[in-house]
Amino acid sequence: MTELTPQNVLKILHDKCGFKTNEAILVAVSGGADSMALLHLLTNRRINICAAHCNFNLRGKESDGDQLLVENYCKENNIELHCKSFNIIEYARDHKLSIEMAARELRYEWFNQLMEQEQLEALVTGHHGNDSIETFFLNLVRGTGVKGLSGIQYKNGKVLRPLLDFSSQQIEEYCNIHQIPFRYDSSNSDVKYLRNKIRHEVIPVLEQMNPSFFSTMLNNMEHIHEAELLLEEVVEQFREEVLVDEHDKVLIPISKLNLYAQKKTILFEVIRPYGFNASVTDDVVQHLDGLSGKQFFSETHRLIKDRHNLLIMPREEVATDHFWLEEKQIQSPVKVEAKIYPKPSDFSFSKDPNLIHLDADLVDLPLLFRKWQEGDRFMPLGMTQFKKVSDFFIDSKFSIVDKEQTWLAISGEDIIWIAGHRIDDRFKITNRTKFVLEVKLG
Repeated sequence: MTELTPQNVLKILHDKCGFKTNEAILVAVSGGADSMALLHLLTNRRINICAAHCNFNLRGKESDGDQLLVENYCKENNIELHCKSFNIIEYARDHKLSIEMAARELRYEWFNQLMEQEQLEALVTGHHGNDSIETFFLNLVRGTGVKGLSGIQYKNGKVLRPLLDFSSQQIEEYCNIHQIPFRYDSSNSDVKYLRNKIRHEVIPVLEQMNPSFFSTMLNNMEHIHEAELLLEEVVEQFREEVLVDEHDKVLIPISKLNLYAQKKTILFEVIRPYGFNASVTDDVVQHLDGLSGKQFFSETHRLIKDRHNLLIMPREEVATDHFWLEEKQIQSPVKVEAKIYPKPSDFSFSKDPNLIHLDADLVDLPLLFRKWQEGDRFMPLGMTQFKKVSDFFIDSKFSIVDKEQTWLAISGEDIIWIAGHRIDDRFKITNRTKFVLEVKLG
């Protein structure tokens, strides 16, 4: 086990965290043993540092005691300190977050503001090896990909964590040896929180089974992280060579996904950024050979299993499924304009699928624009028999998304136009037409 010394911490900062000596840094200090030890380890090491403390007011006098300890220590050691008080309960309620997630959001938002304000290059936190091991088991219980099993990383953007090689026991011993004051957070003993349950009930059993459990787990997570990097290369290659990004949606060809023996793992890594978890990934893979139309949802996106592709697109909170159009222009939900004029002697048919001409005397205004419904039928231009709109979609190779996004123009009870594709033969311009109804989409 690596000895906890300023020299070793500085070496980790440089070698594993990518820290440059001339960078000014912000140290997050809670008042606990890990952050107080970190502050001591970095003080007077020819590093330009300042400290930041968050008071979440969750433990009454205990929270105020934490802040007072940090303030006194920084004053005695000439360390610049920034403190901020938060109403965490109100924020969590307003944003429908757990207390833990609300605290994390507020903490890092403020840290980022401070770093920009004070022109600091990095944020250094006191996360240690035990934190990383607990995170491993948290993710294992909740379900995760390879990334979640590699523990906490030394560097994540501008956040640096140079204490990951050390245990909580080493850190407390360092504080005691150097007479560094620190506070115990009483909430860390409450096993109603999953992390605390893992810390106090699960890990002690594993330590009994393996006295070298801490070192073993650090090695395990290092190996998993290396496997994660290999997987990232494969996934990135898959994204570049297979995925099709069509602005508002992402398309994954099922035939190409099926070429990979590890398709479930690759698919999970591809769809994870869109909020889909491992359980949804399992369901998607099970339906790859099933019928089209199956949909899967995350909080922000939906995934549709089409005939040949998986389609990922943002969820729409409110969808308009119909609107009316008189002889005028509208802008929403789509831009459509209509006008009527006498048929000119030199009239010529439009070749633009989004611009149509119909016999105005055969059409009842206003036009209803709506989405496709089961049982819809029309008489496609050039035909003398009715055809189901669903069959027209199939023949035209419409995807599920194409069907959802296509508007039908309705006169009375008749479909006169599948917008952007085909008009109904009964409403076409003929030699008998006197007035032209022109409708333009987009």
